[in-house]
Amino acid sequence: MEVEEEDRIGRFNCCPSRLISKAQKYYFAKVTTDPLRFAFNKKVTVHPFIKGLPLKPNEIQAIWQRLMHTPPSSFKRTAYFHIPFCETHCLYCGFYRYAYHEKEAERYIEYLIRELKMAADMPFVSAAPIHAVYLGGGTPTALSANLLFKLLHAIKRYLPLANDCEWTVEGRFYHFDKEKVKVCLEAGVNRFSLGVQSFDTQVRQKMGRKLSKEKVIEKLKYLKTFDQAAIIIDLIYGLPYQTMEIWEKDVQTWLDLELDGVDLYQLVVYQGCALEKAVAAKRIPPPADLAEQADMFALGRRILKEAFCRRLSQTHWGYGYRERNAYNLLVTQPSVCLPFGAGAGGWMEGYFFYINNDLKHYYQSLDEGQKPLAMGMQYPPYWLLLKEIESGMEQNACPLAKLSQKYGVDLLKAFSPLLAQWEEAGLIYLENGWLKLTPAGEFWYVNLCQFLFNWFQEMVEGEDEG
Repeated sequence: MEVEEEDRIGRFNCCPSRLISKAQKYYFAKVTTDPLRFAFNKKVTVHPFIKGLPLKPNEIQAIWQRLMHTPPSSFKRTAYFHIPFCETHCLYCGFYRYAYHEKEAERYIEYLIRELKMAADMPFVSAAPIHAVYLGGGTPTALSANLLFKLLHAIKRYLPLANDCEWTVEGRFYHFDKEKVKVCLEAGVNRFSLGVQSFDTQVRQKMGRKLSKEKVIEKLKYLKTFDQAAIIIDLIYGLPYQTMEIWEKDVQTWLDLELDGVDLYQLVVYQGCALEKAVAAKRIPPPADLAEQADMFALGRRILKEAFCRRLSQTHWGYGYRERNAYNLLVTQPSVCLPFGAGAGGWMEGYFFYINNDLKHYYQSLDEGQKPLAMGMQYPPYWLLLKEIESGMEQNACPLAKLSQKYGVDLLKAFSPLLAQWEEAGLIYLENGWLKLTPAGEFWYVNLCQFLFNWFQEMVEGEDEG
């Protein structure tokens, strides 16, 4: 953080009354006997985000090039590769972009590798190791074995991967055949993140998943036989047709299979998505409401806690020694994420960048020798502090006293109206300078973290206006 910024935010001695008034309307929780279910009316975001200053279109490319020709900082570094294709469109998915066609995928991988080569010799990329690589989507496992081979070996060739680099391929079981598995393992992939969502056959197939419970379990057991990579699955709670009993079986099945990690995700119904339309047309029953989802969260949390699983983040648990969850933990911390591929987002040195998700424009920019950037944003000077707050909240214990000393601002005092009210509402408690979340606070984590971000940024803006 710049010295001037430290001095400026260090001037906070009290909370402006205008903020307290606003907090009572927007940021304060309801004080009820059941904070888990009723502390707020809704989740305000899917992931906490830091508000920044949009870059002008004519300066995005120049800032990117300047950063790429600058030696990297000491931040841990990750790389994200986006594969925007899927074989089918699951009802709940808000990320679907393109149906998978082999010819289009061949062209895309050719251009994606070209984008990677363009960056490979840049000082910012080549001068320090990459600690985690993540192939997401879309559905990376939709690619043919040949295309997976080309991409994975290009990543190995052109990026300076750390010798303990966590390398994740995200996907689904449909068309993830034995040849693709072997290609991934031979290239060095050491972590699979697979979208089960539910083991229940009816729930799966009503949501657009193809395989039955038995077939999914068969494929998971096959993956385990290699014993060469961590096997992680996603489970979603709140889906239509998914009763509390089905949800309990979903979580227990993960335990019974003794896989390495699991994410328990709350269903998000994106505006305009296929699920919203199907419910509105009464083709399927509505998903669980927020209170019911809170109960599902509590049940899943209890089952995993009683099984002594390791809590690695708000949504993620590990079992055994293999799962690190490195990428997902690093992206909540002060770090670098190098983006590659149409629709990828990444950040570095106080800037966020988003790559154009339109394939026509993506290809055209690369033909012109440019990074296909569609949007850029400059984070505020105190972004490192906010990222450290996010990292602490993500792991249920935020060291406010330590961060206050590090960044020269009394966070306990700055946040005192929020902290006092949330403690009264049963969402948090303070212990020796640490902000810790109750089980109810864990469910409402995204609200609490986002409200801390907003509160702090509004205090800084208020100082500027004053």
